[in-house]
Amino acid sequence: MGDSLSQRFQIAVKAARAAGKVLADKLQHGREIKFKGRRDIVTDADYAADRIIRETLLARFPNDQFLSEEGDAVERQQLWAMADESDHLALWVVDPLDGTTNYSRNLYPFTTSIAMYQAGKVQVGVVYDPISKELYAAERGRGAWLNGKLIRVSGKTNFEDSVVGTEWARSPQVRRRTAKIFSRLTEVAMTARVFGSAAISLSYIAAGRLDGYFHLSLSPWDVAAAALIIEEAGGKVTNPHGQPWSVHSKEFVASNGKLHGKLLKYFKS
Repeated sequence: MGDSLSQRFQIAVKAARAAGKVLADKLQHGREIKFKGRRDIVTDADYAADRIIRETLLARFPNDQFLSEEGDAVERQQLWAMADESDHLALWVVDPLDGTTNYSRNLYPFTTSIAMYQAGKVQVGVVYDPISKELYAAERGRGAWLNGKLIRVSGKTNFEDSVVGTEWARSPQVRRRTAKIFSRLTEVAMTARVFGSAAISLSYIAAGRLDGYFHLSLSPWDVAAAALIIEEAGGKVTNPHGQPWSVHSKEFVASNGKLHGKLLKYFKS
């Protein structure tokens, strides 16, 4: 299993870079934007990046399964059932473009996120920012890297010295709850940031750039890769109640680990 994971790690990196090139190239031109729902857009670049990731991964591992944000909802449900019933099935969980609103407005950052889920856990995670050309990656039990160099979470122990982050959900109700919690956090923390891409914000935790982060409405493809990267960099990811995260969680709190207990206190009503 170790050797196969290493091969999948390498192909995930290759696929992320290929998708990133597509996104960067298309950024220079006009793009087609469609609404999938309220505050939920998709561009032609999402689909183009999705295609090259699928082709790259399945050309090397044709027996693997592929689950993408841009796929069919019914198919996604079937794929999760298959993956959770078999310890052998490798399921790729992909967000070809995380930060689509940023991308559509020529704002940064935006990223490609690729995770491989097997035996009930994320085994490989890659997040690539094609503008900064920063590639965050992790393999379960083997550490986390930024452009090939091992990374660790920050050593901050005082919440007053921390930089925290969040993102805005689409739901008005969740936004109100997010704003309430974020207001509490920013009263005490040194400062706060909202980057517009959950995958990159979570990766910043792993690199020690952020010390804490939360999001109250994430899908598996938003968080799967980056959550593994955080854990392999020495950080912690749970739900707001402090329970272990899974790909099926909806609400996430991430930190350098040292601040996690303090961070969770702000989620108690």
